[in-house]
Amino acid sequence: MNTKLLRDSWRKYYKRGFITGLIVLCFICFIDQTLQSTFFFNKIHSLSMLFLTLSFIFFGSVFCGLLSLIILLIMSFVTVYKKN
Repeated sequence: MNTKLLRDSWRKYYKRGFITGLIVLCFICFIDQTLQSTFFFNKIHSLSMLFLTLSFIFFGSVFCGLLSLIILLIMSFVTVYKKN
């Protein structure tokens, strides 16, 4: 188990997953709002619907960050730390 990998780069992996999820979900929401019938999000027609959509995007980004931490944890179990 490579604990050094987990200890040194968990913040970087979480930030990368969170920001990637935020960008992708915002892009999907933007494209989805321009369509006549939406696929992923509801049409934003009021302030409450806007806040609901923003909360979906935020919690989806948090999930992407946690998913990247799980992938980092699996990588730290699989790899072995080499002492140079």
